[in-house]
Amino acid sequence: MTVPDCAFAPKSIAVVGASPNPDSRTTRNFLQPLLWSGCRARVYPVNPRAGEIMGLRAYPSITAIPELVDYVICGVPAAAVPAVARDCALGRARVLAIFSAGFSETGEEPGISLEREIVDIASRGGVRVIGPNCLGVHSPAAGVFLEIDIPPKSGQVSFLSQSGGYARQFIVAAAEREVFLNKLVSYGNAADLNEADFLEYFGADGGTATIAAYVEGVREPRRFLRALRQASAAKPVVIMKGGNTEAGRQATASHTASISGSRQAWAALCRQMGVMQAGDLDEMTDIIQAFELLRRPRGRRIGIVGIGGGVSVMAADDCENAGLVVPSFPAALRWELGSFTSIAGTSLRNPVDTSAEVYWDEAAFARTIDLVARWDGIDILFIILNAVATIRRGVDTLSRQGEAVVEAAGRTEKPVAIVIIAGGIEKAENMAVVVGRQCAKAGFPVFPSCSRAARATNQVIRYHEGRGTGLPSA
Repeated sequence: MTVPDCAFAPKSIAVVGASPNPDSRTTRNFLQPLLWSGCRARVYPVNPRAGEIMGLRAYPSITAIPELVDYVICGVPAAAVPAVARDCALGRARVLAIFSAGFSETGEEPGISLEREIVDIASRGGVRVIGPNCLGVHSPAAGVFLEIDIPPKSGQVSFLSQSGGYARQFIVAAAEREVFLNKLVSYGNAADLNEADFLEYFGADGGTATIAAYVEGVREPRRFLRALRQASAAKPVVIMKGGNTEAGRQATASHTASISGSRQAWAALCRQMGVMQAGDLDEMTDIIQAFELLRRPRGRRIGIVGIGGGVSVMAADDCENAGLVVPSFPAALRWELGSFTSIAGTSLRNPVDTSAEVYWDEAAFARTIDLVARWDGIDILFIILNAVATIRRGVDTLSRQGEAVVEAAGRTEKPVAIVIIAGGIEKAENMAVVVGRQCAKAGFPVFPSCSRAARATNQVIRYHEGRGTGLPSA
């Protein structure tokens, strides 16, 4: 394995370029999160002009630290990085993550040459390099965090990202939906360790159940394809690909100096490998949350429970457009639902567009869910809550509805996804965040629209349908 285990489980960490100034980028991005998150590794700030930083003794160089350092974070100007690499190569470090920019991503020969020099120096000393132009690793089990405003939890998802911005955004977006990472790496220019290395590592990693990736270009295409094939045969792999258009390819070159491919080639590759594609970070988070929290569906027949005629019609369209099946309820089930639901202004055929009296009565709404969930003609249940309609009643009402939904969903073994419609309205959005987190903490995936829920659910179904042949079903 080309990625040392100590990159994700370091016992000692040096932060080169840390400063007593708490607003300095290196201190704010790396040293502060390590200390505030309770990192279990020994942490060494490195700065020749400081004696102490954030209560820790500062060292003038890597070579002055009294032990071999597993993981070095380098945040000094580009011209000073070769000296740091030399110190690491003198038997004093194992992995060097370079936050500094100004290398091959500039497209200029001085930066390209400097990057080659650093990798050459490091390799002669057996040091593996992550970056340059990256954030490095996020490993909650080791207490190594890139973000501190999230719960310090470790999950089963690992993410490799060429972009540092997407890496940080995914950490926060996933945590907001109760999905936590096992490992993450922002690898930037991939001058040494690249996407194939990390894909191989996550594919073989016992703590990783699902792999997510943001890739702009590929350094070693054949090796990457081999790693992708092996990883996707073992576990779900979701890829968001940047640089598919001419404008995107030009942006890729200036961002991480990698070579990207065409949209058609990537789409064909993903189909062949059984890899899921995400068009943006929202879709990636949807798919990952579905794999993490949605119980495994036995089929694609779906029951939908909510309120509002237009919402129900669109929900049915969204599900069928995504490849799901919306069967009509039998007369017996409609009779049971009609025994406590007013017929006027409602529909009980699937989707259930229930009455206001039922919707605002938590017990009656839960009874509706129970009846639909018990019908053998569906495999999955979508429950729609309308935060917009709840604005006048307040977040407590929506929260009580959420509690009733969670309780009812817990009584069925079928997969349940919860949709909370907020319509981009600030008050409704704020309420939806609170109640969505409540539902996700109870173990149910939450989506802001039925269309997003349907697309993510279909990806999960297609993945499981394809495990027998290695290819997704049509």
